[in-house]
Amino acid sequence: MLSSVVLEAQTDITVRKKDFKKEREGFREAWKHVNAGDSYYIVKGVYYGSAYDEYLKAVAYNGVNPELNYKTGVSALFSDNKEEAASFFMKALELDGGLTKDILLLGGRALQYAGRYSEAVEKLNAYLDSPGKKPKESVAIAKKYLEECNSALQVTRDTLRIDIRNLGSNINSNADDYAELLSADSETMYFASRRELSKSSTKYDDSRFDENIFLSSSSSGSWTYPVTLGKKMVTDLCETPLFLTPTGEELYIYAGYENGGDIMVSERKKGKWKAPSTIPFRINTKGSETSFTFTPAGNEVWYVSDNGKEGLGGKDIYYISKLNERKWSKPVNAGPSVNTPYDEESVRFSVRGDTLWFASRGHSTIGGFDIFYSTRNQNGEWGNAVNFGYPLNTPWDELFFHPSQGNDSSFYFVSNRSEGMGGLDIYSGRILPPEPVIIPVEPPKPDTVVIRDTVVVIKEIVPAPEPAPVVPEPPKEEILYLIGTITDSETGEPVLAKIDVIDLTTDLVVGTTASSDADGTYRIKLPEKKSYMVDLRASGFLSDMKRINIPATYANEAYKLDATLIKVKVGKKVVLNNILFETGKSILTTGSYTELDRLAGILEDSPLMRIEISGHTDNTGSLDLNNRLSQNRAQAVVEYLVQKGIDRARLEFKGYGPQQPIADNATAEGRKMNRRVEFKILEF
Repeated sequence: MLSSVVLEAQTDITVRKKDFKKEREGFREAWKHVNAGDSYYIVKGVYYGSAYDEYLKAVAYNGVNPELNYKTGVSALFSDNKEEAASFFMKALELDGGLTKDILLLGGRALQYAGRYSEAVEKLNAYLDSPGKKPKESVAIAKKYLEECNSALQVTRDTLRIDIRNLGSNINSNADDYAELLSADSETMYFASRRELSKSSTKYDDSRFDENIFLSSSSSGSWTYPVTLGKKMVTDLCETPLFLTPTGEELYIYAGYENGGDIMVSERKKGKWKAPSTIPFRINTKGSETSFTFTPAGNEVWYVSDNGKEGLGGKDIYYISKLNERKWSKPVNAGPSVNTPYDEESVRFSVRGDTLWFASRGHSTIGGFDIFYSTRNQNGEWGNAVNFGYPLNTPWDELFFHPSQGNDSSFYFVSNRSEGMGGLDIYSGRILPPEPVIIPVEPPKPDTVVIRDTVVVIKEIVPAPEPAPVVPEPPKEEILYLIGTITDSETGEPVLAKIDVIDLTTDLVVGTTASSDADGTYRIKLPEKKSYMVDLRASGFLSDMKRINIPATYANEAYKLDATLIKVKVGKKVVLNNILFETGKSILTTGSYTELDRLAGILEDSPLMRIEISGHTDNTGSLDLNNRLSQNRAQAVVEYLVQKGIDRARLEFKGYGPQQPIADNATAEGRKMNRRVEFKILEF
């Protein structure tokens, strides 16, 4: 799924036996290692790691052979030993500066991996300035590495305080492990791995196995050993997880071969994942689509493709927008603020949807793929890409940034950096608060007082020492969770529902989770104490919205919101709360708009639903007046919905006056309940 490094060693050189031999003792064994290394070395791109291991043993016998140092450096550079490569190239240059035409280019790249950026710039410039004709591709690569090193000199000036940790052997292996996805409750991780499953696993020409999807569960702060998703998800294709819906019931994946693949979707039924099927979006092409995500609001799909007609080069990021319940726009290139002539990958959104994280080999990368972010302004425009910074980004590859649910300072990402367990590994990261700055204060110099008299007396007035500065501890993070249970309004059974928390100040989704299908419970972290709208949606149920107001003085760690959802079925009647009219009239007051907007949203979500709006009164006043008033009020609701874009053909209205009471008209409370507006489901 991921593109490979384009740099290659362009020179085949031979370690000559007569030049290699120093003394008899140890020569025969060392020469065996040279031959063994050569047998791996000639299979370019596959066994460089094995070649490095053999050459390293030969170097122990003769470390001053320029050809051997060159081949050891090449083997290190194109394996997981990149940081070791620089010393061998520099030794080869010292021994024979004109050994090969590409040694300055390869040496510069190796110095870049070692973080020796100034030296790398020197070697890369020397390569570009060296006499003789050079391959165009090599010149372009050298200039690209030069840009990356200059970026690194800028980016690494401001080091971020980040706690970075490898997730360990329960998640990572000596193969590539990447594309991590977390469930809404952060307790399940899906990821791709190229580890060997069995002796029959498909092996590619890069000596790696095909990609399969694994999952692991969080238990007591650690991750369990991963397992596959079942037989139907283990195929001859390469599969990579890309997007998990908040309910955890749909998993969008990349499925294909090394030279191309498409986005597909798998559904989980009764706890088992079904075989992947075609997605309902026209984004797959003859090329390869390797990344996919919804925006938190669900109104856009963002993805990566290498086959767009309007591409800027390599793999680009595209998006489609939801036009209505059944139709999506044509693909749109995300533009030069995000895309470059190089590859972009692994698109992810912040919980609020106003920040896009992605990986790129362009922009101001300091080497390979770096993680960047772009923010969307109030006009919907995306700003220029910003490098996340060092030490998250390195000369190695960093991709698949995954923010933690409800916590902007914690995240996961993937890297093939040298301290890993092999290939790409999954890491966790946490941004630490700035270190307190303690400014030393010099004690004031003593004042000298001279008293003039017949006798001169000199006294030093020494001020009392200042107390040491007190550095306040950083305030402890206040954690607040929204918890509750979602159930069926009729049966009380648990409901699997998607839950979006919307900040009423910004109108942005700040958190998304799902209730458990086992007991209906949910938990989601809230960013702060304030007012939110909680949007509840479940398949086969009417959506609902609940407003919560959490005062700044709220002292508990959890705010509870239980809710019941109404199952959709023909003939079902639902009372609309807070539908208010001017006294004795059919004119809606502004206090009714929130509930009616919710009803409009239900109808938009269910385009096949037809309903009847009914008006009802108490038994006070004449029957004729009440019938006409209830009819007019029902019609007023219909007109409001039509103004909101609902097709009039889907709406009927009728006034029933006092003829269908739901409470006793003998009491004031009963009469208040009878004065209502309902809707009844006619078709679904």
